[in-house]
Amino acid sequence: MKLSRTALASALVVASGLAQAELGASLGVASNYYFRGVTQTNDAAAVAGSVDYSHDSGFYLGTWMSNVDFGGKEDMEVDLYAGFAGDIGSGAGYDIGLIQYWYPGAGGDAQGGELDYTELAGSLSFGPMTASIAYTIDSEYDDDDAPFIEGDMYYGLSADLPVDVEGFGLGVFVGYYDFDADGDAAVGDISYTHWGASFSKDAGDFGAFSVNYEEAEEEAGDDNPNFWVGWTKDF
Repeated sequence: MKLSRTALASALVVASGLAQAELGASLGVASNYYFRGVTQTNDAAAVAGSVDYSHDSGFYLGTWMSNVDFGGKEDMEVDLYAGFAGDIGSGAGYDIGLIQYWYPGAGGDAQGGELDYTELAGSLSFGPMTASIAYTIDSEYDDDDAPFIEGDMYYGLSADLPVDVEGFGLGVFVGYYDFDADGDAAVGDISYTHWGASFSKDAGDFGAFSVNYEEAEEEAGDDNPNFWVGWTKDF
């Protein structure tokens, strides 16, 4: 199953009739766009934005987009997502949904590329800790001896650490990308672990600023420590 612009628009129309709903948006600028330990902009700056719809039932729907640069025709990533999230008591929460990663200008055979893929993702949180998992259920890339195909798994663990100064935040995370083709003779060992940290400052009406660190194992293609800065604003 893939989410599409049409499906997203139809769902928004249906959801608009529900009470106790909320529509929000965000805008962000970063000196680099990292996803699971790998730069998506060839170490260049990124501008991103989102529009999200949420309901008291826990249902949410949204889209997020950013510029990207993989050295090909693509220049944009558009994520479409929908799911349910909520509390299960005693400080615990859950989130389960579908995410479609769409790269206009590159995704699809007719456009000369095969980059689009869909994940089923879920997470459980307890206090400051969140554990997540994502499974690739569909991919345009049909080479069995390659990453980013059906059957890939991603595992993540993150924590918000306590900071005594009001308005400041500190988060740490570690993730593991388990590619279904890992260990095959054609590609070798390609699965990898990445980790990092983020130090942020909430500036109220001026948004939030962050300084971030990210590093990955050499299988990711870049095992150097990387630093980037970002700004986000919610509306």
